[in-house]
This record gives sequence, C-alpha cells and structure tokens, in this order.
Amino acid sequence: SKPVELLDFALLTEVAERGGHEPIKDAEDLARLPEGPAKEPWYDHKGFFEHKLAEPNIWDQGKIFNDETEKLRMPNLHLTKEQIRALTTFLLGSQENPLPPSYQYRPLDYRKDIQEGWWVVKKYNCMGCHQLIPGQKTILMGLARYQDAQEQLPPKLLTEGARVDPQWLLRFLKNPALNDNDTNRNGIRSYLQVRMPTFSFSENELGKLVRFFQALSRQPFPYIPEEVPVLTAKETEMARSLFSSTAAPCLKCHATGDPAHDRTATAPNFLQARGRLKPDWMEQWMLDPQAISPGTSMPSGLFKRDNGHWVFSGPTPASFQGYDRDHTKLLVDYILQLTPEEQRRVASAMGRSRAATSPGSPAASGSGGHGVSK
Repeated sequence: SKPVELLDFALLTEVAERGGHEPIKDAEDLARLPEGPAKEPWYDHKGFFEHKLAEPNIWDQGKIFNDETEKLRMPNLHLTKEQIRALTTFLLGSQENPLPPSYQYRPLDYRKDIQEGWWVVKKYNCMGCHQLIPGQKTILMGLARYQDAQEQLPPKLLTEGARVDPQWLLRFLKNPALNDNDTNRNGIRSYLQVRMPTFSFSENELGKLVRFFQALSRQPFPYIPEEVPVLTAKETEMARSLFSSTAAPCLKCHATGDPAHDRTATAPNFLQARGRLKPDWMEQWMLDPQAISPGTSMPSGLFKRDNGHWVFSGPTPASFQGYDRDHTKLLVDYILQLTPEEQRRVASAMGRSRAATSPGSPAASGSGGHGVSK
C-alpha cells in the first residue's frame, strides 16, 4: 500500500519511467525476470519488486560509496522466475485496504458475533481440543490413546449454543472447574483425563465467546429459560420407569457421584443438567444423538414416532396407556427436576446401592441438581 513515490528506485528512476532500457546486465539475473528484459516503462510496484528480487543490488548502480557498508545488503538468493512471480504477486496483494469499504465484509447481525468469536477461538486454539465444525479433526483425535476411546475426548461444540444456557456458559468459561477451591479438576466431565485450562479470559472475550456460540446455533439472545412443569406423582413414576428401563439404563453410562461407578462413566451427572442444558436441545438429543454428535456412545433409536407422538421404543408399564404426550418431553422434565435423593433411589434399584454424591459435587452441597456444569 506504499505509494510508488516512496519506493527507492535510486538513480534508475528516470530509466524506469521511460522504459526501453534494461539496467540488469548479468545474464543469469536477467533470465530471472518474469517478463524478460524491460521494453516498456516499469516505474510501478511490479517493476520495482521484480527487479529487486532478480538482482537485489540493482539500486546501487551509478552510486559512489565511501566503504562497503553503504551498499545494499540483501543477498542474491538466485530465485527462479516462478518464485519471483509468486513473491511479486504476494507483495502486490499485501495492501492495507485493497477494497473500498462497501466491498468489505462487516456484518451487523448475528454474523458479526460469529466473526468476532472466531478470532477468540483461534487465539486460544479451542479447535485443538474441541470440534466446532462437522468433519474437523482436532489434535487430540490424532493421538493413539484416543483411537479406541473416543468418549474420553473433550466434548464436541457443534451445537453448544443450542445446548447450554448462555449464563451458565459464561460462568463455566470463567471457572471451568466450577469450584473456587479446587481448580485442578473437570467441573462437568470428571472422568476425562484432559482438563480444560482456566484461560483468564477478559470480560470482552467472555462476551464474544458466549455470543459466538449463540449465533453459531442461531439462538435468540438474550435467552429466556422456559419454565419446567412440575410432574405429578403418576408422571414421576412413569418417567422413572423410562429413566431406569433395562432397554436404556441411563445411569449405566452417566456419572452418579459414586467414585467406583464414575471411573467407567462416559457422560456427565444428570444432577448438572438443570441450569445448564436447554430443554429443547435435550429432547432433540434423546431422539437422535448420532445426528448431533456422530460417534457418541449414546445410541439413536431409543424413541419412535407413533400416532403423532414420540414414544419409548422399549417396553413401558401399563400406566402409559392413554398417555397423550411425548415420552421424550416427560423424560426431559423428569431429568430437570431430578434430586440427589431420587437419583440414589433409582441407582439403588438398578443395583448401585453404593451410588452417592462425591464431596464438592452439586448433590453433596444439596443443590438438588441446580449446580452449574458443562
């Protein structure tokens, strides 16, 4: 973007302006000029770059020096004609403002949040551990230890904006451990061997990241959480039967707070769902988790469409006869109202009498599933 008048053609300025005379005399250097010997005026950026790269000391011609230190110091790299053409093209394109403002991409809607968020994502190399784009391979995915243990990889963030409450995400990004005392832990997936570091994001970066994920999933902002309906005793019993069904035992893979069980867990504790997950996303996840996160250990096909409703594919008790609501919605409402006592009851009934919440977990603090987690 420097004006041509500021390029130092030295004593060859007039020669370049008139053209018709090629100042390079060395045969090898002359052969490196992409367009051959100059026949037309070459007083422009292209002419300057090509001659400088073909014969770096060309601008010393005609000068008188007191000592060698006054001469140009750039060495002759003996570049090929193709290399000089490529470098010249690159330099010509390296302009501060090559396009008028009307041609520049400066979105004002949700795309601005995506644009600004990507800068933060790339700055901290979030894509080194997390998958943000379908088909993207992270650094960790290429490590041998994860080839047969995909569930031990950090979570995919393909639908993060649709998945989590933005207020919860803000708290998590500030403190991934979700604990002010023990910061050397995973706040959500305690079973992972890798831990998300505390980046100490600035307030501006935190805001950009939260808006980025919301915009990437085309979510309304600000987000207003919907009220979770309180289940009746009958509905709770029905939902419990789905939650503990042998056809889809939820606590088989999800952490419960029992150290013995959680050593082999591959999914977060359900007590961390409320205040973190969005109900609509939870329902879509139950219907087809493989479509949202290909390769996840949670299977698809747990629910089927029947008479305009989503119903459980496995066996259901007689109490479901005549029930005219989606079973997925019933299960979501149940999970969002799950308490430590209820989870222990179900775990015990499923043969996990040792299930208990670990110290410092939401259940241990009596949060009743209101704890924040990821």
